[in-house]
Amino acid sequence: LAGLRSMNGVLEFVDTSDFTTMGQGVDHFMCTDVEWDPTGRYVITGVSWWGHKVDNAYWLWNFQGKILKRANIDQFCQLTWRPRPPSLLTREQLKDIKKNLKRYSDQFTAKDRIKLSRASKELIAKRQKSLEDYTAWRQRKTREFDDNRVRRLELRGGVDVDDHTGEAFEEETVEFLVKEESSIMQE
Repeated sequence: LAGLRSMNGVLEFVDTSDFTTMGQGVDHFMCTDVEWDPTGRYVITGVSWWGHKVDNAYWLWNFQGKILKRANIDQFCQLTWRPRPPSLLTREQLKDIKKNLKRYSDQFTAKDRIKLSRASKELIAKRQKSLEDYTAWRQRKTREFDDNRVRRLELRGGVDVDDHTGEAFEEETVEFLVKEESSIMQE
């Protein structure tokens, strides 16, 4: 249901099988046009340039009243859906498809799983390659670091700040009181 022009584009999406409201309290302000697509799954609302000279746009909704896309277009006039072409299948082929839909669904699900596992294998290979590249880079940098140890000692006057053992460092423990609280308990 749509309230156009003077009703400020208030929309209500209703399930016609049991007349329950799916999308309520949604609106497309100043809406002048409403078009359902041929499948009945999507609806477009629009503010036409012919009706209003400002805020021209179209909004795409699903059949439940959820907004999918908002497109603002200057001087937007009209949007119509492409007509749904007639089926290329015969009636017997359509009946066969409807009869065996579960089997076809299982076949497509299996194909989807195969594609997904192939994509997963490619992703794993890519990540493995990245890890190997990083490991090689890190080993190269570690060797460079070790090779430059003598030069670092010269620059620091013989003090090895990279050596975290031995007498060069002294451990100091500092303790401080955070909070002291006393309370009297009644007996």
